Amino acid sequence: MNSQRSNTIKEKGAAMRLRLSNKWQDFSERMHHKRRLVLMDTDTFKENFSMELTGVNIFTYVGISVIVLILLSMLLIAFTPLHNLIPGYIKPEQREEIVRSAQTIDSLEQIIDGHEQMIATIQDVISGKPLTEEQKQQTEEISEEAVVYRHSKSDSLLRLEIEAKQKQYKESKKKKK
Repeated sequence: MNSQRSNTIKEKGAAMRLRLSNKWQDFSERMHHKRRLVLMDTDTFKENFSMELTGVNIFTYVGISVIVLILLSMLLIAFTPLHNLIPGYIKPEQREEIVRSAQTIDSLEQIIDGHEQMIATIQDVISGKPLTEEQKQQTEEISEEAVVYRHSKSDSLLRLEIEAKQKQYKESKKKKK
């Protein structure tokens, strides 16, 4: 029983190999079979172009054409301004500008955070809340030497005006005595 079974399996395998080899031979013959490509003028039936082709030649010509088209498109994109249209491509100048902008934004955010802390501290002082240890340390870190007082013209004029009024007030007091 087992021998009959193994014989039928062997026969089926041999038959399958024979069919595959026949299919491969048929395919190989079709690929090497010569065909003629002819371009003719329909009015005069004059032959303009003629070429003998096989399946192998067609695969070769198509493969070479695809490779040449890919290479040409790569060269066209790489060495013309077309590469600027590709999403995600950034010029070196743009990259430098982005880095500078990011650094500027970061420093501005730090300045804003400092100002917000200062405003919160001033609000706490105005409302009468006691300063926290962190706020006390921050205020002690700022020395009077680090603070630069700048006087504008309007400040100077206001100061002169107030000093003049104070002199007048003192003089008027002396005259009354």
